[in-house]
Amino acid sequence: MIAEDLSDWTPDFFLENESACEQVLGEVDLRASIPSLNSLPLHAFKNQQLVRFRGMIQDMYNPEFYCDTFKVRSTITNDTQTRRGKYKDSVNITGDAVIVDSEGMVNAERQTYFVISVPCLNSWAEEKFPVSSEAPQKSYNTSVKRALDSEPMDLEESSNKKVTHKIPTKNGSDSSLLSKEYVMNFPVPNENGKACLVKIYNEMPFKLNQIVDIVGFISLDPTLSMTEDSHALMEDIEFQFHNPPTSLIPRLHAIDVKIVSREEVTGLTYTATALKNARADLRSVLSQILFGDTLAADYVICHLISSVYLRRDQLPLGTFPLNITNFTLEKCGSFPEDFYAILALLLPKSHLLGITLDDLNNLNLSPKKDYDCNRLSSGILQLTDNTQLVLDETKLTSGQVSQNGRKNYDTFSTLINQQKVTYDFKYYTLDFQTDIPVLILSETKSMIPCDRQIVLEKSSENENLYAEILKATMQYLKDESRVTNIRNYLKIARHRDIEIEDSVGDVIQKDFVNMRQTDKSTSPEDLHSLMVLARLMSLSLGSERLSVAHWNQAVQMEKQRKSRLRSRSK
Repeated sequence: MIAEDLSDWTPDFFLENESACEQVLGEVDLRASIPSLNSLPLHAFKNQQLVRFRGMIQDMYNPEFYCDTFKVRSTITNDTQTRRGKYKDSVNITGDAVIVDSEGMVNAERQTYFVISVPCLNSWAEEKFPVSSEAPQKSYNTSVKRALDSEPMDLEESSNKKVTHKIPTKNGSDSSLLSKEYVMNFPVPNENGKACLVKIYNEMPFKLNQIVDIVGFISLDPTLSMTEDSHALMEDIEFQFHNPPTSLIPRLHAIDVKIVSREEVTGLTYTATALKNARADLRSVLSQILFGDTLAADYVICHLISSVYLRRDQLPLGTFPLNITNFTLEKCGSFPEDFYAILALLLPKSHLLGITLDDLNNLNLSPKKDYDCNRLSSGILQLTDNTQLVLDETKLTSGQVSQNGRKNYDTFSTLINQQKVTYDFKYYTLDFQTDIPVLILSETKSMIPCDRQIVLEKSSENENLYAEILKATMQYLKDESRVTNIRNYLKIARHRDIEIEDSVGDVIQKDFVNMRQTDKSTSPEDLHSLMVLARLMSLSLGSERLSVAHWNQAVQMEKQRKSRLRSRSK
């Protein structure tokens, strides 16, 4: 019966049937049937309705206290009852009076997180949920909320005032309103993005930038956005930002939270033949858009399935940053956007970041602590793992680089080479580990240090027929079955484990000695780069073992890549 009435769950019902309800939430299909805040507008929900929300933890606020259990006495019958305040912002106590300082009053603590829609999530990867033709009617009765001294009863003991709709500018005296985008605090613009203040009642090891899947009771009570002394609160910037209007940022009282640690590959089972066919389709698509260059296509495939699989002495193992150069903008001026559009069709999360001199000097890449508002102001690089970042340097010109520009340069370099982003807390800094693959598009070698540059070897026919080839490629990817197979192939290849055959070690050692004899500049870093390429090639081919054949293939690919670099430099 509980399973069939999920839409009728209330906080009190959950508290009375907690064990049975938790079992229901453990069933994947039933959990998925709960309406999603990601997919539906706020007006489609009613107050205290059970909802789902998947997002990224953008900020963590200080713990807050609330009244978990208290007693009330009926003003009519003089009977006493015990009430619960868990999973609520306020309670209905019509006709009752709270018994102050009773033995049954229990205060508790809950943690608040600011959770936003997953940044850079492509539209095809968003969960689709049918929109009802009739939105539920909200039924609020603000007159029935009575507190200990006839004031509105707020279950958060940390503050007994309620917030106005107005949000002040930073100086506090200006009555103009801040933009919605500033309040939502997204790393990159997101017109359809959502944000929630999520209340967590159980201690869980959450971290910034984690993706979490939440089931909880949504709080849309408009009285949470009112105050009797709006002028005084307009001066309190921190209070304003921590208590935004529910019409913009609802509260979500979580009853179940799952950490989404990696892309969901459960149930994706593919034969070796299916993986081979999907890779062949992907290689064909990439080589066409890369002017017929199959070597570059192989490098891009390796890049797309790369991820940090281990950190050793702070060095991230498995990264594969790539710099693609030598495309002609005179003939193919939209190449960066076109190439990115294809990647966005295949990858669940991606972002194209154009870099001009002004951008370099003025962008806010790293999150910064705003102590006036007591919040973490997001930066462009506050992203979740496996978010594909494409940097377009084709509009970058020479000129004066500001102090912030040099800082941004260092931030990009650190991200690419160490896979970490430094967060600025004004009085100190903290490094946060990331796993963000970076691909750079530039006509010549990138200004940002990137060891793996691939010089395109263009077919004149592909270059001259670029517009027609692009159109045909996009049409090719309209086949839903084909594009789904490619997407699943990339997921599987990225998250598979691989073993190294015993015989490979001796071959690698012998080849490295020969490389050093041939070229004295060959370094251990070159050996590591080769091993990463060999590992990724074996994964891309659907193999569970890195064989001598994969190693030899990687060696030949690197010889071709470096040969192009030498030819280009002459």
